[in-house]
Amino acid sequence: MRQKNYFVKFIILFFFTFLSIFIIWYFMVREESFDWISSQVVHQVSPYAVTETDKYLIVDNVVLGYEFRMPKDFKTAGARNLSFFMEEAGGKKCEIRHYYIRADKQKTIAIEGEKIVIPFKEVKLIFELAEPKMEKTACAEYLKQIKVNSTAE
Repeated sequence: MRQKNYFVKFIILFFFTFLSIFIIWYFMVREESFDWISSQVVHQVSPYAVTETDKYLIVDNVVLGYEFRMPKDFKTAGARNLSFFMEEAGGKKCEIRHYYIRADKQKTIAIEGEKIVIPFKEVKLIFELAEPKMEKTACAEYLKQIKVNSTAE
């Protein structure tokens, strides 16, 4: 009668299991593998939550705690540095770029034609036009309509 030796089978099974885990681990931690994996994962977290209502496009920066509204006709692109634009005949019209920079303690709103700078807490919120000069006069009216509300306590 043939005797079954389960102990040897378990040892062999565990050995090959740990060997395969080690091989996978080795190939994951090599520099070439790490570069490949990190190039496959594009990670750009956006601090903005965009909500579209009947009248407005509401953009909320959940990290800094402010929100602003754009007219409903605007669309948005980008993750960290936002860009707002209206579509006309398949192209962008009245493109407005939004970003923020660290600021001094000045508490005044500056409107500089193609750019509006709004101090908010320790940063300056900047909205600027990115269009050719002939459309800047028509699009500058949208800059004046931007109102920033604080959502943080």
